Amino acid sequence: MGGEEVGWFDAHGMMSLAHGKVSESAARLVLAERLLKSISEYAKSNTSTDCKVADVVGVPVCNALVAFGKEQYSEVVSLMLPLKYDLVKLGGSWAQRQVFSVTLIHAAIRSNQLPLALALIAELRAMKPKSRTLDKLYKEVKGLCGAMGQGPIRIVELP
Repeated sequence: MGGEEVGWFDAHGMMSLAHGKVSESAARLVLAERLLKSISEYAKSNTSTDCKVADVVGVPVCNALVAFGKEQYSEVVSLMLPLKYDLVKLGGSWAQRQVFSVTLIHAAIRSNQLPLALALIAELRAMKPKSRTLDKLYKEVKGLCGAMGQGPIRIVELP
C-alpha cells in the first residue's frame, strides 16, 4: 500500500487500522501513521494522476479515518465534507465508496451536526430510495433534531 495502488486500497486499508476506538498507544495507530506517511510521501513523489489523487483525496480521507478512530468527529467532517463529490477518484464501486459517505454521516451525528447528517442521509436516500437502513437512520436523526431543539428543520419527505 502507498505505492502504485493508491486510492481505494489505501483508504480501505486505513479503515481496517482505524476501526473502533483507537488510543494513542494502540499498535493499530502506529501502523495507521506509517501507512499515512507512506501515502503522503508517495503523493508528493511526482505529478502523476495517482499522486495527485493521493494528495488531494487519499491523504485527507485517511486522516479523517484516523480522526474517526480517535473520536474526533468534527475533524472527520471538516476533512471529508469538502471531498464528498471527489471520492469517486479513489476508485472502487459505488457501494464500496458509500462506506466513506456513511462514515461522514456518522461523524456528523456524533459531532451533533444533525441538520448536516439529515441532509447527507437524504441525499443517499435519493440514490437508494428502498434502503431500510437509510430510512431508519433518517427517522432516528430527525427525532434527535427535535429532541435536541435543533429545529425547526424543514424536512422534505421522499415518496
